[in-house]
Amino acid sequence: MSDHGPSHSPFRALAHYKELPPIVGWHIMLVALVARAPYAMLPLGLLTAFTASTGDIAIGGLTTAIYSIAMAVCSPLIGRASDIWGQRLILLTLIPINALGILGLYWAAASGQDGIWLWLLCLATGATVVPVGSFTRARWVSATAMPRQIQAAFSYESMADELVFVLGPALVGIAASASVPSAPLLLAFILSLVAGLPFAFTAPKDTIGEQTKSEGATDAPVRPKIFAVIWAVLPGIVALIGVGTFFGSVQAATTSRAELAGMASQAGLMYAVMGVGSALAALLVVTLPAWFKMSSRLIVFGIGVTAAISVVAVIHGLALTTVILGVSGIFVGPTLVTAFALSERLAPPGGISVAMTLMQSSVTIGVSLGAAVGGAIAEGSGDAPTYFFAASAGILIVLVGLFLALPYYRNRHREI
Repeated sequence: MSDHGPSHSPFRALAHYKELPPIVGWHIMLVALVARAPYAMLPLGLLTAFTASTGDIAIGGLTTAIYSIAMAVCSPLIGRASDIWGQRLILLTLIPINALGILGLYWAAASGQDGIWLWLLCLATGATVVPVGSFTRARWVSATAMPRQIQAAFSYESMADELVFVLGPALVGIAASASVPSAPLLLAFILSLVAGLPFAFTAPKDTIGEQTKSEGATDAPVRPKIFAVIWAVLPGIVALIGVGTFFGSVQAATTSRAELAGMASQAGLMYAVMGVGSALAALLVVTLPAWFKMSSRLIVFGIGVTAAISVVAVIHGLALTTVILGVSGIFVGPTLVTAFALSERLAPPGGISVAMTLMQSSVTIGVSLGAAVGGAIAEGSGDAPTYFFAASAGILIVLVGLFLALPYYRNRHREI
């Protein structure tokens, strides 16, 4: 029976999650989940460690910014390299280098270092970050050709991203509180090897998503240029920059509101509620009917994000803010899943790894943009205007959906 058949039901769709472990194995799914942890810890870990070691929050912020920008720029290049030489070779090369970089950052924080060598170390560490989530999504695309299984896999991966996104900062807080501010960096170093190396050894030796000629042909596989991949998946890039901007600005606004209420320590918990709502909703995307096209999903989810966070902007009280943030997460999770699935559909043959890493970089760029602009707005005008800025990111997502729904684009890509 067709995977898109009319007999599709939510309960039957949820059953696709049971099909995922046999495809790759429970142990590989677990390793891929844990392998994300160090990279979820590092942005906040760098900020807190170097702010404490130097006594200057500007230096702490700069370490995070250099690391994040290097990661966003280099991730697509790493994706391209994996398309050419395969994931295993790239991972076995980068993971030890990246782990040494993290260890170096731990030493720098523990000894109070700053200056040019610190910035270069942040640059090198960010440039060698392994895009675990993107590589895992590319593996799923290679492992199954069933659209419903791919959608279930992408829903699971978005849930895993959200879970680690919530737990990563929590691990930073626990490690720093139990030991010293630089301790989270040491923990990230350990996790990068303990989970990273098994993730590398379970990677396929061959390239993923290569389009080979007919049997017996000697032509090289098709590998599109990076700019060709960027152009093909540009709608997904814009949508995920919007999602990242939403994340960064909401974090800034929520921190500001909690501080004004004299409960700054609650900001992380409030933000985590949104992450939990997002993760749970991401898992349910697989139940959406096939006729609910990706363009329509982005329009509906974007409107939901905009409406929910606009309500947060005009209400008062941390408890009610937390509840509505949780509601907004219900729309954010499906947006993430849809944008990644959209990019998988739009990626040219041989460019799936580049496309997936571009998506992760887009979120990173958006988070940096949202945090910078949102932080400036919060500092000058307070939390309400910052939440309204976050709402504008939802409008951007809606605009992407409307573009995809245009007859010109829809006629070229009927499946979206």
